[in-house]
Amino acid sequence: MTETNMTEDEIQAAKPWYKQPWLLFILTPIFAVVFYGFGFLYLSIVTMDGVVKDDYYRIAKGYELNTEKNQNAIDQNIVAELNLDDVTGDIMVKLNGQLTNIPEFLTLDIVHPTHQKYDQEITLKAIGSQQLYSGSLANPLKGKRYLFLFPADENWHLRKEILPPYEQRSFELKPNL
Repeated sequence: MTETNMTEDEIQAAKPWYKQPWLLFILTPIFAVVFYGFGFLYLSIVTMDGVVKDDYYRIAKGYELNTEKNQNAIDQNIVAELNLDDVTGDIMVKLNGQLTNIPEFLTLDIVHPTHQKYDQEITLKAIGSQQLYSGSLANPLKGKRYLFLFPADENWHLRKEILPPYEQRSFELKPNL
């Protein structure tokens, strides 16, 4: 049989396997999966997931919550009233409870639920001896936030979830029961 008498199907069948048109049809999804897989692998290695912000520590293959700081706040009946003026950025905290030693500074962590770049850590300075503390926001708040209040030695902490609007609001921070 000469080449002139061959039909188109016979010519296609005579080509080597790597020159067949169906090969591209079969390999395209595989190449796409490999390409996107390596892309997502690169993103998962390079980017950091900064969402978890709490007192968790890793034990074996699980996570446990360290409740010691929360229990210290409950034992000392510590409660704080936070007054937030989002327009001026002023923060006032009145600390109440049976504190063994009154801290000179408090730290207020304002944590965004999903983006770590919107988190703020504010150092509050004591005003006088009436357990009043003052500080100011670095940036205005937008959206849901978590508040964590603790002293420099971090032996207790208070927390609160807040939602907008924040213009001039008062929040009570207390330990989780």
